[in-house]
Amino acid sequence: MNYVQAYISDISFPDSLNEVYNFAHCFNMETVMMVRENDGEYEAREVSWTAPKWCKKGDIVFFMHAKTADRKINKLKKELLRNKEWYSDSAFWTIMNALIRAKKIHDIYGGKIFAIGKISGKPAYEKIDNENMHWRSNIYAPIDDIFLLENPIDISEFSAEIKVSRQSSITPVFGEKFDFLKKLVVKKNGIVEKYFIDSVAEPMPLHRLNDDNWLKIVNCHRRNFFLEAQFRAFYVDRFLKVLGDTKAFYKECGCKKENKSKTFVDNVIKMNGKYLSVESKLSVSAEKDINSQLASYCNLKWLCLTADKVVTDNIYNDNVLVIDTDKIYMYYDKKSMLKEVFELDDIESNNDIVKLKEVIINLLNCL
Repeated sequence: MNYVQAYISDISFPDSLNEVYNFAHCFNMETVMMVRENDGEYEAREVSWTAPKWCKKGDIVFFMHAKTADRKINKLKKELLRNKEWYSDSAFWTIMNALIRAKKIHDIYGGKIFAIGKISGKPAYEKIDNENMHWRSNIYAPIDDIFLLENPIDISEFSAEIKVSRQSSITPVFGEKFDFLKKLVVKKNGIVEKYFIDSVAEPMPLHRLNDDNWLKIVNCHRRNFFLEAQFRAFYVDRFLKVLGDTKAFYKECGCKKENKSKTFVDNVIKMNGKYLSVESKLSVSAEKDINSQLASYCNLKWLCLTADKVVTDNIYNDNVLVIDTDKIYMYYDKKSMLKEVFELDDIESNNDIVKLKEVIINLLNCL
């Protein structure tokens, strides 16, 4: 097996008509979708693409076309028609035809994983003037062996397991999430590239985790995680399945306070019959203003657990449970206080988590 890291690269669309004009000959989506012909056979091509700093050679990239790109295309089309007199006939039709082409691409691939590639070298900083571009990253990596999926994977097929980032074009995919997505790709597309089939998106020592051994194994590596997504995938997700009233819990939940913008908390669990928000961090002490962030998850107008499940009551409105790689904490909004509750080093079995649940319930009830 190839022990790799993996992520979804969400490809959006230009924010301005000038950018559309500059990319009218070939949009980002089309760059990934291109293949080259070699003696009558088509080969996957290599591209240099924005990438996370932490990627390495051999890592897997799932290319996805942003579902929200459709809104940008429609908005820019209306803007072009509204300001037609500002453009020459040539420029107008160059942009209009590009937008029509982009709409056709989005109708087929919007909100779907449509291709998979492999990092073929180290990421590097490239000083590219992207001030007027719809992406801001200057970190690029070469990606080759790109293959297109005959049957793209719609976001609705994996959104319950994997929440695509709203803040970034990069969504890390580790552990069980990667296995889920890999099985989905194979089920819908049959035979795919061997490098993908043979890949496991987790560190080698964590590959054989199960419900009985996970704490013993992960505790040896807990402080080595360098991404919150890793910590959540290999520790927090399993931890919450034992801690909550049920194994089921909610991810990336929308939190709306009165007269405030919506925020998103990492998880929500059912604790003693009520909904409790849970936030994961690598290190609480390294956070710039953790209390302000946690306050945005308290005293809510509503809490969105899933796309079709919104709750307005039966919520712990004053509290957020916080987990980092060292400790468990409880946040109290009325006192703007983050209280240390438990050392993770003292949790060695599922029974210890069950006992911790009693401690947490008492803290929620008495303060």
